[in-house]
Amino acid sequence: MRERFVNEFMTKLEGRISDDDLRIVYQQLIIFVGEYEISPRNTEVVLYEGYLPECYKIFFVTRKIEGMSMKSLELYDMVLRDFFYQVNKKLEEISTNDIRLYLYQTQQTRKICNSTLDGRRTVIHVFMEWAANEGYIGSNPCRNIKPIKFERPQRKPLTGIELEMLRNACTSIKDKAIVEMFYSTGCRVTELERLDITDVDFQKKEVYLFGKGNKHRTSYLNAKAELAIRNYLASRNDNNQALFVSDREPHNRIKKAAIEKRVRKLGETSGIGRRVYPHLIRHTTATDGLDRGMPVEEVQQILGHVNIATTMIYAEVSKANVKNDHRRCIV
Repeated sequence: MRERFVNEFMTKLEGRISDDDLRIVYQQLIIFVGEYEISPRNTEVVLYEGYLPECYKIFFVTRKIEGMSMKSLELYDMVLRDFFYQVNKKLEEISTNDIRLYLYQTQQTRKICNSTLDGRRTVIHVFMEWAANEGYIGSNPCRNIKPIKFERPQRKPLTGIELEMLRNACTSIKDKAIVEMFYSTGCRVTELERLDITDVDFQKKEVYLFGKGNKHRTSYLNAKAELAIRNYLASRNDNNQALFVSDREPHNRIKKAAIEKRVRKLGETSGIGRRVYPHLIRHTTATDGLDRGMPVEEVQQILGHVNIATTMIYAEVSKANVKNDHRRCIV
């Protein structure tokens, strides 16, 4: 190791000093390092995990088996590691006040909003509830902490005119197919990314989606989406099984980031005047369905929501429809 150190050091000096000086430095350095034991410094970050409960890994294995997405698992890991590190107590010793203090200090030091803070509270509550149900602790200390109130920003779907402007901005068959598939099925961007050609049944006008929580569901094709997809598939000359592929060879499956970028650019060129993203089209699908009389349970099924309350967050019934129905029904 000494010889390696000397050789690498001399390499750094080569060209910077004369050859005579280089030889002198080499001789002196050989003598000097002979008195020392040299080993490379370990730059690998070693995380101390003594503050994590013994059941920590078991929780994540359980959640993964139950179908929690990798994105959610990463979020839970980030929040819980920070929580247990800051509290620095054994799991069974953590009290309700410990959790309250953590939430208060986190908001004060990191200046996070109430919605983000409530997200952290939810993660801690889920873990503690699981630990209590599994017998690792007597009861959930987070159960007495009420949800943190915050005002949800009102989502504004695309209007009819804005949707048509987005459609008119599609200069390629592929862009047209992507927009129409988003609107017709109400799918998430990750679900669109995963779609294969065989997942589209033109005979039944159905699309088989594989999405959040590793769950399958069925959505449907309207006439515009069917025509757009047929035209796009007819224009392709590759053998990839993916429904949407990249424009360049070897025409691999198009990725989430690329889909989001295409939709964002379409929004910019459309002249709508606000940011357009895939989830906005999904929200528009839900809102249009409700506004035109589709039962909320059916919209819930199309969107793939487990809780119907989530559907109402994504798709608020318009006030105009409520007013008209009130005039018709409350007489």
